[in-house]
Amino acid sequence: MPYISEGGVKYTSHHVRSPLASINNTCQVCHRESEETLRAAVYERQRSANEIRDLVEKELAMAHIEAKFAWDKGATEAQMKEVLQLLRQSQWRWDYAVASHGGSFHSPIEFQRILSLSLDRAHKARFAISKVLAQLGHIGDVPMPDISTKEKAQAYIGLDIPKEREAKKQFMETVVPKWLETAKANNRLVSRR
Repeated sequence: MPYISEGGVKYTSHHVRSPLASINNTCQVCHRESEETLRAAVYERQRSANEIRDLVEKELAMAHIEAKFAWDKGATEAQMKEVLQLLRQSQWRWDYAVASHGGSFHSPIEFQRILSLSLDRAHKARFAISKVLAQLGHIGDVPMPDISTKEKAQAYIGLDIPKEREAKKQFMETVVPKWLETAKANNRLVSRR
């Protein structure tokens, strides 16, 4: 969080936003490189980390779809025990890494190590699923749905978008105004409007 001075008092700003919006008050408090160098380093580390993240997401999605296919073919709890454990391990590692947000910059090696372990578990899960499917008499590829866009993925999982939009509209019209009112009353609202 950036440091701010007001009236001769130095404090930490709690206005949450990208550190890149104020490099001189965030990154350059510790790092002496130029803004351009720091920005380039952030983008390169994120690009590299996101390359692994994208692979994990593809493999993990395919593993989940293949697991459902195995269940639909009659797989038992006993047959799926190893698969479920590997899926959990992969998913947990993906969740942990991706939820860290700044991990790709501040700990790129650890971030990529965790994602690599997630990818490993997803691959092992897919291999275990193929063995279960072979036991059930299915040899060959599992049919994969087209989930290449957000809309297609939402349709595949049966998400009712009009219903979700209506729920969000109601939330924005009823709950958010109350939050804003409370924030204003407590002098906690930071806005440029």
